[in-house]
Amino acid sequence: MRAIILAAGKGTRLKPMTLTKPKPLLEIRGVSLLENMIMHLRQSGVKDIILVSGYKHELFAPIAKAQGLTQLVFPDYELCNSSKSLLFAKDYICKGSIILNGDLYITQGFCHLFKKNACQFLAQKIPPNTTAWGYITDENYKILDIDTNAKEGYGDGIAYFDNERDIGIFTHALQQCHKDDYWEQAVLDTLGAINYYAFCHDDLYTEIDSFSDALYHALLTPEEIACQCADDGRATRLAGITNTNYLIHFQNTAQVIRIPGLHTEQVINRDKEAKILELIAPLHITPESRFYGSGIKMSDYLSDHKPLDFAQISDEILEQIASKLLALHSIKHTTYPHFEPILLCDEIAKYQALAHIKLTTPQEHKRLMTIAKTLDKRELVLCHRDLQLPNILYNASNGELLLIDFEYAGFSCIEWELGNLAAELELSQSQILALLHHYNTSAKRIITYTDVLYGKLMANYIWALWGWVYHRIDLGRMYLARFSHNLAELESLESTFEKTP
Repeated sequence: MRAIILAAGKGTRLKPMTLTKPKPLLEIRGVSLLENMIMHLRQSGVKDIILVSGYKHELFAPIAKAQGLTQLVFPDYELCNSSKSLLFAKDYICKGSIILNGDLYITQGFCHLFKKNACQFLAQKIPPNTTAWGYITDENYKILDIDTNAKEGYGDGIAYFDNERDIGIFTHALQQCHKDDYWEQAVLDTLGAINYYAFCHDDLYTEIDSFSDALYHALLTPEEIACQCADDGRATRLAGITNTNYLIHFQNTAQVIRIPGLHTEQVINRDKEAKILELIAPLHITPESRFYGSGIKMSDYLSDHKPLDFAQISDEILEQIASKLLALHSIKHTTYPHFEPILLCDEIAKYQALAHIKLTTPQEHKRLMTIAKTLDKRELVLCHRDLQLPNILYNASNGELLLIDFEYAGFSCIEWELGNLAAELELSQSQILALLHHYNTSAKRIITYTDVLYGKLMANYIWALWGWVYHRIDLGRMYLARFSHNLAELESLESTFEKTP
């Protein structure tokens, strides 16, 4: 048997790692995808292995030499898809040829599963939330058709060609493929002329098309992803709750790499986050960031800036925060109506559905929703919505203050923003009034202490639900206690107003 491994592509969905090395050199449990593949092939008796490389092909050379591979360098890898990569190796396709994409993490030997004298795929079950080429077969496992957008069943797989007549037909079809086609298009085009079979197996391999795939299958940890993106293979953990953040050296610069927490896509739109950062770039209130697949973000590390500390909260700091927020809030939803607004009623309903719980009495919930409906009618502006201390960076030497982590950002009411800020920074009443003094000096609409209290109520309830959604019950309880305190303060405030003559 002979194996042809297709490894010419740039692996764009595994950036930023693939900016420095090809995808098949991604390491899983200390062994690269390519070396793992070679190991299983050798154990099955496959001695002749052809590697079709392209992007950063020189990095494959040490493995190719050590393992005795025949390395082909496909020059047009940037302009073509895998159909042309395989066509480049067509002279090596013969009876008994295995064809594998270079992004497979093989978990067990498989050559004993092949049927002799036939063209076939060892198909894998299509993972949840994934689209694949799914096989429609008869009772004898013959492929009748291929659904190129299948979301269930079995598809893709490891291919084996063991019929000389069929190989001639297949390679002719491969020559007719468009440069943007996957090589499997030649299979689809020859279904009427070749009997292909799909034998369904589970757990033969995992396709690592993105870091999300590796995280979903527990093949990589966030720390391992960060280390593989780093120049020196080292990563230092930084603070973070929703995500996992590391300090790394990447392309000779200090960077913060953010690995999204599992299932955070339920509440965070990473594409919207990138668009918002483009929107606020002219404001110069946040470090420059770059976005990659799987929700990974890289930001410039500012060594002179540290997360704001409670002890540093002064009138001057509150004035700076107010100034930054006024700049952010100057961006109105009426100017950018294509952004979906973040309404408090919707947020409460969303988090309650995800948490499968209500944390209030019916009477409290009615009060909460009444306030939410009132605030949702207010002007919508661009808000950060997650201004806790780690997301406010301060340079003590020059007094510069920056805001980071805009993943929850969106167009909402000012009350949410100031209320959330006051809750997260645990501001006293006098500090809130000082903040409002600085904010209202330039604001077009006066925000009152009661408005901030309404916002605190909303923020603490929603973040309490967040704690239940992500099994951070400790945080959930803390926010719920704050919510109860907010209700009591609001009732006391209203009672005072009622008694005032």
